[in-house]
Amino acid sequence: MTSRILHIDDDPIVLELVKMIFSDDRSLSFVSCLNARDALAVVDDLKPDLIISDISMPDMGGLELAHRFGENPAIAGTPIIFLSGRTRDLEVYDAFRDLAATVMQKPVDPGVLRSTVRNLLASQQQPVAQASNQ
Repeated sequence: MTSRILHIDDDPIVLELVKMIFSDDRSLSFVSCLNARDALAVVDDLKPDLIISDISMPDMGGLELAHRFGENPAIAGTPIIFLSGRTRDLEVYDAFRDLAATVMQKPVDPGVLRSTVRNLLASQQQPVAQASNQ
């Protein structure tokens, strides 16, 4: 089964780098958006299993976008990984800790990102597997 990942970043190079990190993993399907408005336009049809989002974007920041995702019953509860160049400043804000599965520093370590994505996706699938075993 393919896991759907929505990746939002206003930097096309970051979008491409993250795709490259997972290029050998056929179990993942990426949809990339250059801004929050495009992400909001595709999220209902995509129903991502995981969201990776930049925090600082010109049209709508990651925090506001995460709030909007949380109001959408189709994706409420979907784990979000925030990527930012300012993680030390942002980790102190409760709002980001409450909305994010994790906040990661750019440039992101490929191994850490791969591991984090795999762990979050596995935790999403675990309750379904347990329920089917009963």
